[in-house]
Amino acid sequence: MTLIPPKKSVFAIFFLGLVLAFSNLTNAAQLYRFKDQDGKTVLGRTIPPEFVGKGYEVLNEKGRVVETVPPALTPEQILARDLELERQKKREQELARQAELDAELRLLYSHPDDAVRILQRKATDNLNVMEAKQNQIEFSAKQIIELEQKAAEMQRNGRVVPERFEAQIKALKTDIDNARIDIAERSKDLDRLLAEFGEIVTRLEVITQKKATQYESVRDQLLESKQKIKIDN
Repeated sequence: MTLIPPKKSVFAIFFLGLVLAFSNLTNAAQLYRFKDQDGKTVLGRTIPPEFVGKGYEVLNEKGRVVETVPPALTPEQILARDLELERQKKREQELARQAELDAELRLLYSHPDDAVRILQRKATDNLNVMEAKQNQIEFSAKQIIELEQKAAEMQRNGRVVPERFEAQIKALKTDIDNARIDIAERSKDLDRLLAEFGEIVTRLEVITQKKATQYESVRDQLLESKQKIKIDN
C-alpha cells in the first residue's frame, strides 16, 4: 500500500529544496578577489589558504564587493594594538576616578573659597605648633646658657659643680633637638598641605566654574609666616 504524503509536507519539502538550490547558486556565484605571491590581483571561486592572511574581498554575482576581509595583523601591529587598547583602558579608568573625586569635592565644597578657609585653618594650626616649638627652643637655649654660666662661676669660686647641672643641660639639648625635628617635619607637612589644597582649589574652579578670591593672599600669608620660623633640616 502506497502512502500519499499530505500536501503541507510536499510543500515543505519543495520549499527546502528551493532554499538549498538558491544557497548553492549564491555560493557558486561568489568570487574572491585577492593578490597572489607576485602582487597580482586574482579572481577565483576559491582562495588558496596561503593567501587568506593577506586579506581579500568577496564579490557577488554582479561583481560588487559584499565583504572585505582585512589582512592579518603582524606581531608588531598586534603589539601596537594591544598597547593602544591598554592606553585607552587606563585613560577610561583615570576619567572614572576623576569623576569620583569631583563628586567628592562637590559634596565637601560649594565654592573654591570654602577649601581656602579649610586650608587656612589647618595651616594656621600647624604654624602655631611650629612657633610654640621655636619658643621652646629659645627658652631651653637660655636655660642652658644660665646653667653653664652658673657652673663656670662655681668653678671660678672653687666650688664643685653639681652633677644635676650636667644632666639638666643634656636634657635641655635633647629637648631642643626633638623640637627642631618636629619643626622640620611640620614644615614638610605644611608644604604638602599647600600643594594638596592648591590642586583642590584649581580643580574646584574648573568643576564649579567659580573663581577663588582668597587663595593667593592666604597662601602668601602662610608662606610668609613659615619663613619667620627657623627650620633646621
